[in-house]
Amino acid sequence: MSLCLSIPRVRGLLLLLPVLLGACGVQSTFTGEDPAQLWRAMQAVAESPTYDKGDITKRWTVVENIVEVDNVDWRIDITRHLKRPLRRPGAKPLYEDLHWRFEIQLLHENPPRVQFSSIDPALPTKVQYEGDRYFAEVRSILSGYPRPARLEDAQDPPTD
Repeated sequence: MSLCLSIPRVRGLLLLLPVLLGACGVQSTFTGEDPAQLWRAMQAVAESPTYDKGDITKRWTVVENIVEVDNVDWRIDITRHLKRPLRRPGAKPLYEDLHWRFEIQLLHENPPRVQFSSIDPALPTKVQYEGDRYFAEVRSILSGYPRPARLEDAQDPPTD
């Protein structure tokens, strides 16, 4: 049996390769939000991620969360390590171990827009899910939930 691939199949695989191996990202616009408040909410969510919503059998545990904040460029770099035992009825638990590296940037636009990108190669659907989760937490804080005390005196981003 021959393992030769036809030229069209090879071209298709080569075209698909950058999508699978490239960094992925999602964006969200925050119409009507003050950029300084949005920046503080972005920091709060990055520093204190919550994975306790949804099905308890699928929840992640944060093992490590390293956050680097660049107040000049309005950029947040996150390195995160997550673990979970995925329990399904009638099956043995599946232990998952996940490492993420994200870059989140508040873009200098009106209305403010945030770019959420995975630095490492990742499936676009997983990046979309994590980006949507991040944006939902930011919106939750902006809607009036109290901010963590450690961010009360956080430095405001520079204004242009």
